[in-house]
Amino acid sequence: MATGYLICCGIVGCLLLSVSKRVMARQQEETQPAVIENNLEREAAGTESVSEDDAQWQRLNALGRHKIQLNTADEATLQSIGLLTPLQISNFLQYRLLLGDLLSIYELQAVPGFEPDVIRRILPFVMVGNDLAPHYTLHDYLHKGDHSLLLRYARPLEKAKGFLHTDSTLPAYMGGPEKLFMRYRYNFPRYISWGIVMEKDAGEAFFKGAQQQGFDFYSAHVFIRQYRKVKALALGDYTVNMGQGLLNWQAQALGKGAGVMQVKREGEVLRPYTSPGEFYFFRGAAITLQHQHWEATAFVSERKQDASTDTLMDEVTAATVISSGYHRTASEAAKRGRVQLISAGGNIRYNIRRWQLGANVICHRFSPALQKEIVPYNQFDFNGSQLSAASIDYAGSWKNVHLFGEAAVSNNGKSAIVQGLLMSVAPSADMAIVYRYYDKAYQSLYAKGFGDGYRTVNEQGLYTAVTVKVTARVKLDAYADFFRFPWLKYRVNAPSAGQEYFMQGTFIPGKKITMLLRYNYRQASENILLPDNPIKMLMLVTTRHIRLQCNWQWNKQLEARTRLEYTSYQSAAGAQQGWMIYQDVGYHFKHLPFVLSGRVARFQTSSYDSRIYASESSVLYENAVSQLYGLGWQYYLNIKWKTNRRLSCWARFHQTIYPGIDKIGSGNDQVAGNKKTLLQFQLQYLIRR
Repeated sequence: MATGYLICCGIVGCLLLSVSKRVMARQQEETQPAVIENNLEREAAGTESVSEDDAQWQRLNALGRHKIQLNTADEATLQSIGLLTPLQISNFLQYRLLLGDLLSIYELQAVPGFEPDVIRRILPFVMVGNDLAPHYTLHDYLHKGDHSLLLRYARPLEKAKGFLHTDSTLPAYMGGPEKLFMRYRYNFPRYISWGIVMEKDAGEAFFKGAQQQGFDFYSAHVFIRQYRKVKALALGDYTVNMGQGLLNWQAQALGKGAGVMQVKREGEVLRPYTSPGEFYFFRGAAITLQHQHWEATAFVSERKQDASTDTLMDEVTAATVISSGYHRTASEAAKRGRVQLISAGGNIRYNIRRWQLGANVICHRFSPALQKEIVPYNQFDFNGSQLSAASIDYAGSWKNVHLFGEAAVSNNGKSAIVQGLLMSVAPSADMAIVYRYYDKAYQSLYAKGFGDGYRTVNEQGLYTAVTVKVTARVKLDAYADFFRFPWLKYRVNAPSAGQEYFMQGTFIPGKKITMLLRYNYRQASENILLPDNPIKMLMLVTTRHIRLQCNWQWNKQLEARTRLEYTSYQSAAGAQQGWMIYQDVGYHFKHLPFVLSGRVARFQTSSYDSRIYASESSVLYENAVSQLYGLGWQYYLNIKWKTNRRLSCWARFHQTIYPGIDKIGSGNDQVAGNKKTLLQFQLQYLIRR
C-alpha cells in the first residue's frame, strides 16, 4: 500500500510539475482566479458598477513572492489564499494532524478534496520546507518586505458631453478626462504593511477649483500583524470584517456563482485598506489582541462622507449618503464630506481546536442626522443619527461537516440570521446548504450577507449546492436557490419571490485544454410597463444564460480562450435575446521581455435588459468588466514590457464600436459618434527582498 501510494505521488507529481512550472513562472500576476472574475461579473450586473477592491489580487501576488509554509500554516493563513473552501482547509489540517508534516508539495494529492486542479491553483502561493515557524524581530519586519510603486494613467479618446463647452456655458465637468492612480506600498505579507493611495477620477479637477490639494482621494495606512500579543494593529485606513457579514463586511465577498461551495465569509477581522474605492473602509485606529484561545478586537473611526442635504425649519439633515466618490461637477463637489460618520465597535472571539465562537458590536453616529425622502419601498430604511447592532457568530468542523452561522439584531429590534452547512457526502462529492432570514426592517451600514440581493435586508432564502467529481476529467457544479422578499424593493412594488438554478460542467480532456458549459436560470418579479397601460405592473421575469467556454494552453508561450454566450429575457411585455462571442489570445515571448494579450468580441442584444457582462484582462490590479448590449464589436490589446526585474510597464488600447448609431451613452457621459476608445498606461517599480 505504501509503495502504491509513493508511485501514485510520483506520477501525479510529475504531471503537476510540468504544469506548475508555467503557472509559478507567471505567478498569476496578470489575471485573477476565475471564481473572482465570475463574482465581479455578477456584482457588476447587480449593482451597475465595477468593484475597485483589488486587495485579494494584491494579496495573491505578494504570496507569490513570500509563500505560505504549509507545515506551519494555521487556518487563518490558509483562508488568506482565498482559493480553498472551508472543507478543503479542514481536511488539510486533519491530514497534517494525523500524518505529520508534508515531505513534498505533491503529497497534497493525498488530502481529500485536493484534486489536481485545486493543487495547481494554490501551487504558486505555498511551499514545503523549513518546518519551524519563523520568529521575526522588528528589524525583520522593516527589512524583509517588498517596496512597490504603481502609477496608472487612463483617458478616453472621445470627449464626452460633460467636457464640452459652448460660447455661453462652461463644461459641466471641472477637470480633464484623465484618470490618475498612484499607490506606494511596503508589504511583508502576514506581518507588516504601510503605504499611501492617491486617485483622481475622469472629470475631477486636479490642483485647481474644488481640488486645490491635487488628487481627489487620498488614503494611507500602517498595519502590523503577529507582533508579540498584538495579532493586528491598524492606523489610518482599514477594513473590518466580522462574522458572516450581517453586521459589517467591507472586503470582497463572494456571492452566488461558479464557486458554488464558496459561500462562507472568511478572513481576519482587521485588514489594511489599499484600494482606490472611496466608501467601504474605516479611518482611525483598530487593534486585535490575542491570548491563548481568546482574541479581542476594538476599533474607532471618523470619516467625512458625501451626502445630499436638506434644510427644514433651520435644521440640516442628510437626505442620501452617496458612495460613488465622484466630484466632477459643481453639484457633486458641493456634496463632498457633508456628513460626519463616527463608527466604533469590537469583537471578542474564543477559539478551541476547530471551533470558534464570537460576539460582535458596532455603532455609527451621523452628523447631521439622516432623513431620507420616504417612499413605499424604503420606509423601513434607517433614519436618524445613531445606528447600532450586535451579533453572535460561530464556525466549526466535526468529521466531514463544517457548520457556520451568525445572528444579528439592530437597535430597532429587527434581526438577521444566516446558517450554513458544508459537508463531504462522498470522496468525490460535496454539498452546501445556506439559509438566510433578513428582516424587512433590519438596518446595517456595511453589511454583505450571503443572498440574492446586494443589501442584507428584506430577504428570506434557501440555497443548496453540490459539486461532484464524476471522473478524473469531468466535474459538475450546481446550485438551486429559492428566495422571497417580504416587502417592496426598488423596481418591485409588492412582496415577491423567485428562484435561481445554476449548472456547470467542466471537462479537461488533456493538460492543455479546459472546457466548460454553464446554464443559469433565474425567475423573479419586476415592475413592467405594458403597452397601452400607463401604470407599471408587477410581472414575472425569466432570464437565462448559457455559456460555452474553452481554454487552450498551446505551449509555454501561447494561450487562448474562446467564449460563446447566449442570454434571454422574457416577461409579459415580450421576449428579448442576446449573444456574444469573443476570442482571447495571450503570447509570452520566449527571448524578449514582452507579453501580448488581446480580445476580439462580437455581440448583439435586443436591448439593455438582455445585456451581457464579460470580465476583461487589463493592466495589473485593475478590475475590468464589459457591459455589452445593442449591436457592436469590441476589441483590446494589452502589452506588458518587463524592462528589468524591478520595472514593468503596461499599455492598453480598448475600443467598442456600435455600427449605425450617432451617439453613445446619456447625460454628461454621452459621446458623439459610434466609438468609445480608452488608452491606459501603467508602471510598477518593485523592490523584492
